[in-house]
Parts: sequence; C-alpha cells; structure tokens
Amino acid sequence: MLIDNDPDPLRRIHRPELLPDLVSWAAARCDLGPVYHHRVCTVGYDDCNLLVETGTGRYVFKIFTIHRPEPLTTRYVEVIRTALAAGVRHPRLHPTAGEALLCHPPSGNRLIVMDHLDGGTFLDRDGHPNADQLADLMAQVGRIHRIQRDFAPVPDWWAVHEISALAREMLPLLPADDRIQVERAVASFAEVDRAVLPHALVHGDLTKANVLPTSPHRVAILDFAVANRCPRVHELAMVAVNLMHGDPRSLGERVDTLLGMYPAAPLTPAEQHALPRYVHATAAMELLGAAREWVLKGNRSDETRYLIRLGRAGLRAARRYVENDASSRRCR
Repeated sequence: MLIDNDPDPLRRIHRPELLPDLVSWAAARCDLGPVYHHRVCTVGYDDCNLLVETGTGRYVFKIFTIHRPEPLTTRYVEVIRTALAAGVRHPRLHPTAGEALLCHPPSGNRLIVMDHLDGGTFLDRDGHPNADQLADLMAQVGRIHRIQRDFAPVPDWWAVHEISALAREMLPLLPADDRIQVERAVASFAEVDRAVLPHALVHGDLTKANVLPTSPHRVAILDFAVANRCPRVHELAMVAVNLMHGDPRSLGERVDTLLGMYPAAPLTPAEQHALPRYVHATAAMELLGAAREWVLKGNRSDETRYLIRLGRAGLRAARRYVENDASSRRCR
C-alpha cells in the first residue's frame, strides 16, 4: 500500500487549526507544565512532529498521520515499548494514566509525547557515527533482531523489497543516467531469494534522520514506524548506505566494519550473496523514493534534495561493490 502523505506536515493531520489547543491539552495531560513555544519539524515524510518547550523541559509531540489507522498507531507504541524492554535506547515516553497513546477529542488526532534529546540527529549534524557510536548502534540492532514477539506487518512502500514496483512507476520520469543506474540495481536485486534469508524483527529505517548521538560513545534510535520481520541484511544495507554516508571508506569497507560489530555474525552463505545486492538496491530506493517526492508531489525539502544526492552517490559506489564481490567470488 502506497501512502501519499502531503509534503506539508500540517496537512497530514486532522484539524490543523486546532494545533495550539492540542499542544496545551497534551502538555496538561502529561503534566509537562505551561507551554512556552512549539514548532513543526520539517524532517520526515509520514507524521507531524512538533518540538515543544514547556515549563519542565523540551519534548517531541508525534502526531500520527491521518493515513495511519488506529491499529497501526497502537502497534507503533507497542513496538517502542518492546524495544525499550529489550535494552534499546529510545527517548522516554510520557504516558498519562498509564497510556502512551493519546487521542485529542476536539481534533481526533492521535499522538505520543516523548523527551526531546538535544544535539540533533546525524541528518541535522550532516555527519555519521564514529567507531564507538557505530558499535553501540550495532549492539542495539542485535537486541532488536533478537526480539521474538510477532507484530502484524506494516506496509512500507519505500522498503528495498518494493524496488520493482517503485522502479516501474519512476523509471520513465528519471534522467537517463539515473535510469540506467536504477535498472542495474533492479537487475542485481532480482538475483536475491529472500525466502532463504534469515529473518528478524528489524527497525527497517536506520537512517541519519532516525539515529541521534547522545554522547561521543552512544546513540539513541528513533521512529519504529516500519519495523517489520525482514531479512537481517535489510538492516545492515540501510546503515551502510544511508547512516554511514560521508564515511570516507568504500561501501565494502563499511559493510565489513558493520559485520565485525554485528552480534549475529557471521552471516550465512545466502546472506553473504544477498548483502551486496541489498546495498545496491537500497541506494536505488533512496533515489527512487526521494525522486518520487520531488517529481510527483512537489516536495522540495532539504531532506528530499539530500536523499537524491545520497542515492546517486550510493548507486555509483554500490555498483563497484557488487562488481568487486562478483569478481571475488569468481576467484575463489
């Protein structure tokens, strides 16, 4: 299912004219003190996130998109609670009467309230994790992947396994060079048999926008909206392509670094074959998804511009990675 949220976060929610009332109401329900200021965060493509300052501190109010049905908002909160119980670092939720999921009666919007962690994400900082932060992230990835609880699957049209469908829609709209690069990635991913790959609960979107350094040695993880049971290599590919973008090492070297830190390594032979192709397809999906936002929805945000550049750079690097992997296998 492809959900087309509006580029304007305020148009993703019910009754945006009631936003000041919603903010005051939620702050009072969560006992956060008087509201001094709030502003809409422009990063992200799904929900409407508010940065709110009150008499007791700074918070994030995540107002769920009108396209996310109630069972999926409940699922979102349960995934976070399960991840926290497993030792994953996520901003503290602020429940009221024991319930983290709030519903604002006048507008009908559902939302959660959580701590705001100062310093910004790696996207805000235009950076990437250092060695200690990356090791901390991979330890948390291991905890997520060991979670045995089953959650109902959630649609994610930007996920790598949707590459064929998204490519069919977007290829005619891409410049010639982008089209050639994406076609190669689609062909490469077609060689992957997802059914034989070990699956786990994966976060699914460990991008710069969803990982936040809390110290020179630790990170916190945001936004579990598309956590699903997927091949484990899905997670590793996203970290290598997006979160580590800007790291001077080649994609192959980034992947090797991640595997050295991943608690579930070594990978199976099927995963070793699939991982370069997942990396290639992930880079293509960053370009395709952002290009769709740009071309079809007129989304000219800085994040969209950034992802288009990231996708193009990732495609060039991923092609070399896949070719080197294929050459190495032939020489064995």
